[in-house]
Amino acid sequence: MRHILTILKWEISKIMSSWQKTLAIFLIPAAVLVGAITLFPKLLNYLSTGSTGNQKVVVVNAPDSFMQFDGRKDDLYNYVYMTDGEFDSEYGRNGQDTPAYDYVRDGKIIVTFGTMSDKPFDESVRNRYKTLIETGEDVYSGDAFLDVLYNAEQFTTQLKGEQFIADILSPYQAYLADTVMSEFGGYQSDAISVDDFNPITKILDNRAVANNQASRVIPGIMMILIYYCVYSLALDMIAMEKNRGFLNKLVMTPVSPYKLLAGKALAINILVTGSSLLTFFLLFVSSWLNRSNDAGSLLPFGLFLMPDQLIYMILSIPFCVFVLTGFCFLVAISLEKFEDVTANLQLVLLLLLIGFFIGMFVYWSPIGLEYVIPVHNTIALMKDILMSEVTPLGAFVVMTENFTVGFFLMRRCASKLNGGLR
Repeated sequence: MRHILTILKWEISKIMSSWQKTLAIFLIPAAVLVGAITLFPKLLNYLSTGSTGNQKVVVVNAPDSFMQFDGRKDDLYNYVYMTDGEFDSEYGRNGQDTPAYDYVRDGKIIVTFGTMSDKPFDESVRNRYKTLIETGEDVYSGDAFLDVLYNAEQFTTQLKGEQFIADILSPYQAYLADTVMSEFGGYQSDAISVDDFNPITKILDNRAVANNQASRVIPGIMMILIYYCVYSLALDMIAMEKNRGFLNKLVMTPVSPYKLLAGKALAINILVTGSSLLTFFLLFVSSWLNRSNDAGSLLPFGLFLMPDQLIYMILSIPFCVFVLTGFCFLVAISLEKFEDVTANLQLVLLLLLIGFFIGMFVYWSPIGLEYVIPVHNTIALMKDILMSEVTPLGAFVVMTENFTVGFFLMRRCASKLNGGLR
């Protein structure tokens, strides 16, 4: 045990003594991944609308009630108000059946207020509610209407359009009912104004959606980061030392190959687990900073884990790192050329990247077979954790399997190191 701890301290001090290596392990991967997630919605917005700013919404004939509505989320939408004449003059029909066809096709949103009669929108709404209260009949003649136009054939624009309806128009309809009904209920009052950023209601309203979305993103991100760190450290601790002949000298010392590899593997596990937890913390924080809850965001607002879920997440990482370390060590020891080691380990990174992009479009829970595949079962377990479907037995099976596979890989590495380098 003393030899293992000596190797552990030596390897960690070697990494931490170089600020370049420390940044490469702890900060750069996490910063790059979090930055990519943050920029992803802006990239989608640019591809769909041609702008990285707020979603542009043209509002035609906006009534006073909409202008007074305090839930328009001006930080998310850039409104341009026009009359019918201004709208037709600037955009026109362009020979199409749908107004401003080219404008909508390019990813913009158009909201049109109007009535089937010559009455203003707000007056028409009041007359309908007045008739409903006095006669009990719902009169549709001369009713107000509200049209939302967006390009449903474009996936990103469809998301923006549906988000606008859910975020703005649905609350606006409730606002109209509150204000108009208060006028005919014998008292005058304004609609209750609710703080847009109420942590309690935000958690209740968005946690399920945020965790479900995160279950398709975070497991793949975490696995890519974990493997990248393990792969980099294994190259430094095994492949490069073997290439320089230093590993052969270490094997000739009184320290057994098993203890030598155990110390190096333990150092990797501590470093990579710490880096992974830091990344998860940054992903968690980035979710809570996304107050706009953009429909194109990979991490919508409200990601939240219960204490037991957080414990499962933390415990699953070291077991996954252990089996990946055993694999990387075995490849580094088995292959003679440093270039061959690098090529083989990079291939796995490519496969994980492909799996990540596939996982972004998987909307169902993992199947039974996924839990028996080493490393991949950790991705499945993380999905269950984020979707609140994890069970103690399932977590125990995944961790036990990864530890068992990792143990045999390390034993194989020690055997090859003992017989192949002496």
